[in-house]
Amino acid sequence: MSIEQKRRDLAALYRELEAGQKEMEAGPIPQNRGEELDAKAKEAETLQAAVEQYERISGLAANGKRMGHVPLPRDEREAKAEQSVIRATPGELFVASQEFQTYKANGKQGWSGKVDVSNLNGRPVGLKGEAATRFMEAKTNAIPVLGTDAIIPFDRDPEVVRFEEQEILNLRQLFGSLPTTSDTVHYVRHSATNRGAAAQDGRGAAKGYLSVEFAPATTPVQTIPVLSKIAEQDIDDAARLVQIINGEMDLDIRVETERQLLWGSGDDGELEGIFEVGVPEFDRAQQDDTLIDTVRRMRTDLRVNRVIPTALAIHPLDWEEIELEKGSDDRYVWAVIQTVAGPRIWSLPVVEVDSLENEDGVRRILMGDFTRGATVYDRNMVRLAVGYVNDDFEKNLRTLRAEQRLAFAVKRDFAFSFTETATPTPTAS
Repeated sequence: MSIEQKRRDLAALYRELEAGQKEMEAGPIPQNRGEELDAKAKEAETLQAAVEQYERISGLAANGKRMGHVPLPRDEREAKAEQSVIRATPGELFVASQEFQTYKANGKQGWSGKVDVSNLNGRPVGLKGEAATRFMEAKTNAIPVLGTDAIIPFDRDPEVVRFEEQEILNLRQLFGSLPTTSDTVHYVRHSATNRGAAAQDGRGAAKGYLSVEFAPATTPVQTIPVLSKIAEQDIDDAARLVQIINGEMDLDIRVETERQLLWGSGDDGELEGIFEVGVPEFDRAQQDDTLIDTVRRMRTDLRVNRVIPTALAIHPLDWEEIELEKGSDDRYVWAVIQTVAGPRIWSLPVVEVDSLENEDGVRRILMGDFTRGATVYDRNMVRLAVGYVNDDFEKNLRTLRAEQRLAFAVKRDFAFSFTETATPTPTAS
């Protein structure tokens, strides 16, 4: 069965499960109907896992091709032009777009459209063939070499001096990711499995039943936008505009996205984050346990529940505590195990996440099977637009808007476990 057929079958199963949910809400249903819905829910979960597996393998295969690329001799490059891939950032695609060039040609009056940029997890977009050729031609015209008219050509540093340096953002990369073209995503939430396999007590005796609890669910696509005021001169200074988009606005959106994936309330246009859904809290701490002990016990609890954790998400302060842990001999207890992908603890990849501490001072550690436990659905990775807003005209300003549209679903809450490492300090009365 092709992957497209699997997607169509999955969509059909979602519709059938939604209809079954309405039947159950109306009143009791026959046993055979309940068994039929259980079978369809299990089939939907299998198809959903197959689609997610395909997406993961497809992404890894694409990365492998990029890593395995070897520069070709000059006389062979033209023959391989259709196979070459050009990497472009959101800022470069925006500046080189036909919509933006038309906006400038019309005297920067009004706006002729929006520019959508698909750059999963902030990575550059790959362009091939005719699309790559058009982009390079447009980029050459849009971002000229500075100072070519001067007697002595000069250089200009386009970097925007930032108040804060870039944060390390990698939480989103842990989750499975699928595209969507809708405003609402239907999915199946798997809440529990009760094993029923057992020996049959003689011929004709009753046999045990496997009980798997599924529930059709929906999650809305939410918008995470940000605005920025730029001078009219920045519209003409393409290199600076690219830096503002890539270095500031795209980063700002990804910082907020990471916060909502963890702490989002699900109200007022926010995503419903992992902690809002209500994932299990670790409750097997022992007296005098260190964070090293806690992490190992959390891993055991997940494995006992037949969950294979894929990563540990931890705040930088908690990771520092682990690395600086000393024994009675005043020697460091933990030997840092480092791989190409980063540090590891108890065989798990470690991901430092600033957003694991919220604005109230609550800090947590999160462990789980991120790939199967939750999914990010991308509607628009980055959408960019520019125009006059309010009193921009009299101040010689423009307003630049960047926004991202996505949905988030926790499909297996039991696939995660968390524990708190810091709580707010009570204020003196």
